[in-house]
Amino acid sequence: MKKVALILLTGLLSIGVYAQKKSNYKVFPFKSGIIEYQKTGKTKGAYTKYIDDYGYKQADYGESVTKIFGHKTEEKEGTILIGPEVFTIDYKENTISKGKNPVYETYANSKGNYDELGRKSMKALGFKDTGTTETILGKKCEIWQGSLGEICVWKGLALRTKTKILGMKMEEVATKITIDTKISASKFEVPKDMEIQEVEMPEGFQEGLNSLFGGQK
Repeated sequence: MKKVALILLTGLLSIGVYAQKKSNYKVFPFKSGIIEYQKTGKTKGAYTKYIDDYGYKQADYGESVTKIFGHKTEEKEGTILIGPEVFTIDYKENTISKGKNPVYETYANSKGNYDELGRKSMKALGFKDTGTTETILGKKCEIWQGSLGEICVWKGLALRTKTKILGMKMEEVATKITIDTKISASKFEVPKDMEIQEVEMPEGFQEGLNSLFGGQK
């Protein structure tokens, strides 16, 4: 269940995974980027996001430590998203969970631009534009709030995220942004020496997404 949650959260909470068919694909207005993040709260750590092909390819790699009731859990994980597929890598367990990007088909058939798609997605997930902004690393981002927390968005990219899941508060903040830079193809290569496990979305989940996004299938 943990792997299912990780994959679904990757698809729903990370701004910029709203995928279209590659022929007309454009999640971000920039072709590539590297963004470094710092995690604070119950979970402390850092990770780096790699973006290429305007977001058709994305990869996150990081390490973190979570402390709950005196118990410490260390994690080293990666997430690779290539179009309709998501791979969640657990380096400690040496396993990979493979699933589907839960909103891929919805956005594959959309003719809207990246900004319209991102705003529609945020609203569908229960977030509201507060009308206020914040400047992070010189980038002015819009602040959206919802039951899942608060997200500060710049050009479809989350620069700061505050969430509370199962009573745990966590904040992620971008500490460095490099746009339109060369990304090594190796960042999007799924390890070949690990066992891959197929993960299905919970029954009724896709139907729920379709209704949220105007009944598209």
